[in-house]
Amino acid sequence: MTSELGHAADGCRLIDAARRIAAWAGDERRVTPKGVPRPADVPGAAGALGVAAPAKVRSAADVEALHRAWVAAQAAGWLTVSAGRAVPVPDTAADPLARWWAVVQAVMRAESRDDRGRGVPLACRTLLLTLGTEHPVENLTLAQLFHMLLDDLDLDDHRAAYAAFQQGPSPVRSGIGFLSEAGAVDGEKVTALGRWMLERLSEEYPLPPAPEVGVTELLDRLAVLPDEDVWEHARRWLTARDPGAVAHELLAAAAEAVPAQRLIALDLVAGLGDAALPAWRAAAGDPMTGPHARLVLGAEPDAADQGWLAVEYALAALAAHGPDEAYHVLREYDGLGGGSSHPGEVSLREALAELTTAGGPPVAAYQLKIALTRMRPAVWRRISLPATTMLDELHRIIQIAFDWDDDHLHVFTASGRRYSDPQFGLERCGDESRARLSRVAPAAGATMTYVYDLGDEWEHLITVERLVGGADPEAAAVCVGGEGDAPPEDWFPGCGRDATPFDMAAINAHLAGGS
Repeated sequence: MTSELGHAADGCRLIDAARRIAAWAGDERRVTPKGVPRPADVPGAAGALGVAAPAKVRSAADVEALHRAWVAAQAAGWLTVSAGRAVPVPDTAADPLARWWAVVQAVMRAESRDDRGRGVPLACRTLLLTLGTEHPVENLTLAQLFHMLLDDLDLDDHRAAYAAFQQGPSPVRSGIGFLSEAGAVDGEKVTALGRWMLERLSEEYPLPPAPEVGVTELLDRLAVLPDEDVWEHARRWLTARDPGAVAHELLAAAAEAVPAQRLIALDLVAGLGDAALPAWRAAAGDPMTGPHARLVLGAEPDAADQGWLAVEYALAALAAHGPDEAYHVLREYDGLGGGSSHPGEVSLREALAELTTAGGPPVAAYQLKIALTRMRPAVWRRISLPATTMLDELHRIIQIAFDWDDDHLHVFTASGRRYSDPQFGLERCGDESRARLSRVAPAAGATMTYVYDLGDEWEHLITVERLVGGADPEAAAVCVGGEGDAPPEDWFPGCGRDATPFDMAAINAHLAGGS
């Protein structure tokens, strides 16, 4: 079966177009600074694909068939683009199915218009599901079935799917065209290659649990999702139940779950509000949910609960991110001393024994350049801080460095994922207090953005300039350079304060906790 799929993949029109455009490139082709064919070369490139090119074109990226083939040729490994040149690469004996999937994924990312690159994959998944429906609703068109299924999933991502593809009148029409080109559909019939594609897409973009799913399966399925996706995937399941009853059900399951799944269950119950109070009170006496419940009910954690919670959060971090993260979580909760009543403490200590003996994992100092975009003259600050810094602390640092008043909402975006303060209630945002700098920007050269004031949109580009070993994880952030006056917040003629001149000494005094 795999060989049959590979043969079908290698013979689809998308792969053929990739081969043709790589052949057109010849020994070498000059490209634009954005790495696409120059406008003067568009007619020839389009002709190699057998498609018509517009009489006038601003960029090769605007010619959908050409741009798709160009992206596909690079993803297939037949074309490499760098230093203003496109150079063909000799064909290799790559697995044709794996190569096809790499090409399909690259094109889907390139033609998604949302910042997470999810629109086309979600549109294709939903289209394949729609076409494969055995008993479609009578008298509904394919487009109506597609929209009904997409809306029924009740995910915020449906907006990205509706806006999928760079060009085209609708995600349905454009999606069918792409799937046909990729060999995943024949007319409106899903092929074997399409069924294989649907399995991969459903793994990467799982459907939310149906209301009839049991609570244990629910927690299993939610545990593999990014934090920001959990509530959206659980919403349909939750809304089909009475809030008070489901709170008891979730807390009962939490008592039997592993720490990572228990924390998910607790977060869901916390989102149910006052309806969950009776369940929280009942859970306060349970040995596994009691420390959490007492905290939710407003009790100040005593030493026993503090130690128990330290182990609980460290165990969840161990499962999700490994020993280094677990060690840092335990340190931040002052739980390195041990002695809690948590049943998982022994296994946690064993997993961290080597790090504990060494005094903890090595910690790098990050040097960040944080620059306000669209500002002339340039306004930027250079900050040195430990790699263990969480994004909520980086938010505080940026507020100080640019003399913002912290009166508005803010959002970090890193590698297509967004993070913010969960109290804001912003959609599709992970909890910034759980996102460590070393995880969201793991290497020199990594970038992310921080937008402050979602109305005025003061956008900051954050670049990891370098990493230096031997940092103290408890060290305060330090400003080591900068340029430009920080602009006034909420300024308009006749109101607001003046711009704040760059004063490194004043910034560092504030960062250190001084006046």
